[in-house]
Amino acid sequence: MTSAIMDKRTEGVPGVGRQLTALVRMELLLLRRNLAATVMSVVTPLVVAVLLVSGDYDTEGRVARVSGVIGMIAVFCVHHHLTTSYASRRQEMVLKRLRAGLPSGPTILAGAASAAVLIFLAQAVLLIGYGVLVLDMPVPVNPLTMLLAMLLGAAVLAALAAALSAVTRSAEAAMLTTLPTVTIFLLSPGVLLPLGVLPESVESVAAYLPMGPFTEVLRTGWLGHELGGSDPSFVGSTLSALPWLAGLAMWLLIAADLTRRCFRWEPRHS
Repeated sequence: MTSAIMDKRTEGVPGVGRQLTALVRMELLLLRRNLAATVMSVVTPLVVAVLLVSGDYDTEGRVARVSGVIGMIAVFCVHHHLTTSYASRRQEMVLKRLRAGLPSGPTILAGAASAAVLIFLAQAVLLIGYGVLVLDMPVPVNPLTMLLAMLLGAAVLAALAAALSAVTRSAEAAMLTTLPTVTIFLLSPGVLLPLGVLPESVESVAAYLPMGPFTEVLRTGWLGHELGGSDPSFVGSTLSALPWLAGLAMWLLIAADLTRRCFRWEPRHS
């Protein structure tokens, strides 16, 4: 009798997949209605990226450069943007109202991050296509590991943004609260700084920060081998990428735990 009543109550209630799809559609609709935000989120990063990758490089140098610029786009379009978005929506009670409905907390956070992650992936694909078609770069040997790195990297940056939003009082304050994390991410080896610029001891440690594995997998997947290697190989590049992908997965677990412990649903009043 009790199970029948429960089945009756849950009949017609959308599952997690449908809830997440609805949140994704809402995010994309909001972005489409806000032309200024769309231009800032889509057009501006691509223009800056094209300018940054233009120059006289050899094949490996250009692949390293484009991979670093993709990392830079992820930092700004996912991490910085979502820290601002989470803080703003918390203060405006949007997250609290959503939590009072059917979606669970993780579903709400994933839905809120969806538009930023999808835009980042689209920008990365466009930049890779620009490199291949315009800059005469080689076609990526292992796009599968590259895609996995971009998904895991974006998820790590989104989760860290959610955790950091707990100490962000407003959208305006995000410029200050994200300054340390954005600086660390951008100065990671292979993003804005070329490999070999930092002292070896510093670079060996910084390589294990989230953007280190991210750019390493992009470079290896694109070339089919590590920098300085030869004979592109799908299998070889996959094996080389596995430890770095495991590192990103570990960072995702850490970031998710930080979000679970720190994220605030209630508006900050002080």
